[in-house]
Amino acid sequence: MPPHMRNELPPAPPAKGGWPWTDGAHASREGPPDGRSWPRISIVTPSLNQETFIEAAIRSVLLQAYPSVELIVIDGGSTDGSVDTIAKYAPWLAHSICESDSGPANALNKGFRLATGEILGFLNADDFLLPECLATVAREFRMHPGVDVVSGHGFMAKASGELATPIFSDRWNVKTFVYDACVLVQPATFFRRRMFQQADGFKETPRTTWDMELWADMALAGATFHSVDEFLAAHRIHTASISGSPHLMKQRRQDARAVRQKMKGRRETLRDRVYSLVHRVRKFSGHPRRTLSQRMFLYSTLNRWSL
Repeated sequence: MPPHMRNELPPAPPAKGGWPWTDGAHASREGPPDGRSWPRISIVTPSLNQETFIEAAIRSVLLQAYPSVELIVIDGGSTDGSVDTIAKYAPWLAHSICESDSGPANALNKGFRLATGEILGFLNADDFLLPECLATVAREFRMHPGVDVVSGHGFMAKASGELATPIFSDRWNVKTFVYDACVLVQPATFFRRRMFQQADGFKETPRTTWDMELWADMALAGATFHSVDEFLAAHRIHTASISGSPHLMKQRRQDARAVRQKMKGRRETLRDRVYSLVHRVRKFSGHPRRTLSQRMFLYSTLNRWSL
């Protein structure tokens, strides 16, 4: 987006300050590492009744100071003020659609069919990118041309947007993934268009783990994963979100098990559960403070120790 268009964004609401309200990312002084133009990055944001959060998500993309980004917002037919907020930013959006859909995975597929970027990412309406995120991602893809998926780290954030405890993407490993010990921070994970197409996009099954299933499908399609030791995005934790809702805990666990079984090609057994425990204990022992700080934040926010 040209700098003059970033400067013409609607003003921040009263009492809103800092990123992504009154602060913008600084344009990188470095060009692409291979001397070519920056690759286009397409971000799709699915939304449904997220009036409280969606403006921050939109601004966190538009204020990136990245020269070639397109943002596509797919609203599932909100009945709150979300549609008005989306309309306010319409001149800066590549596309916006407001119509009923069959869930987030369907909305994302709808958005990515409109995307033109070489690199793709998706940002839920209650999450937001951190400054310099897109320039970092583009640089990693250009420096590693054989890589299909790039994942960075992030933060759990309060509903207010205040950053809290850090969360880390693990180095990709199929074995630890199928034993529930390899996690990628979703809003900090980006992938090449060709790999998304090879994986046939999101599976529109009624699951709560569409992001996890996409990682699995891309791995099964032969994707090469790469980790970058940078903090790229924030994931809000609140009771109204899919990840934070206590009513969906059982469903999330069942859906994650279904994805793991898909990767294994068979049903999970008691031995698998034992192996999973071993891998998770090993992961915890490597960074106990990380896990404890995350659990303490979840308890203080949701009154429980896990998602």
